[in-house]
Amino acid sequence: MWSQLCETFKVVRYDRRGYGVSPAASAAYDPVADLAAVMQTAGVERATLVGSSAGGGVAVEFALAHPDAVDGLVLVGAAVSGFQPTEHFRRRTATLVGLLSQGRLEEAVRDPYILTSSAEEARGFVAADLLAHPGNFGAGRMMRSGQGVMGRLGELTTPTLIVTGEVDMPDVHAHAGALEALIPGAQRVVMSDSGHFVYLERPGAFADVLKEFLKAPRRASGS
Repeated sequence: MWSQLCETFKVVRYDRRGYGVSPAASAAYDPVADLAAVMQTAGVERATLVGSSAGGGVAVEFALAHPDAVDGLVLVGAAVSGFQPTEHFRRRTATLVGLLSQGRLEEAVRDPYILTSSAEEARGFVAADLLAHPGNFGAGRMMRSGQGVMGRLGELTTPTLIVTGEVDMPDVHAHAGALEALIPGAQRVVMSDSGHFVYLERPGAFADVLKEFLKAPRRASGS
């Protein structure tokens, strides 16, 4: 979606510590402070934040800490601290970690929730990306997460769009439902023919959904 979005918007993207090409963290760190530093360095005073999975949690925590710097939130299969996972989620995560630790990457990326069964091109991309960036496997362990965020969602005043892929995990759909119910005025979209990585399977459709949200009139408190 990168080229599509840059045609219309100013877009800034970054790899969190230890992910992608960013160096690994040497101590526990605050991802909200990192995001604030990225925005300051990029000369961005206000932005709509787009966060996927754990990145959605970072976006929510930033919006709570810096409400005047956020024009909108787009939460894609987001995970927000305070939502308790089910036993099914824990078992599935343990299976994935086990496969990855054993180097069984091809089996790991066949997880039925990250992508639909026919998304072979996207699956190849995920496998290649994980192989190129092995630090992704454990990078999140050093990240400090806010406590009790679920209990503060009612404080959010920014327009919020919640997106989930149709075949994503039951926990993720339940989480999205809770976000929709607790964030005032939140909109929720379930995208067909896609899993957790909806933007890999349906980049054009996801970009259209994102553009429609971004072009909508902001609330009076936004810009």
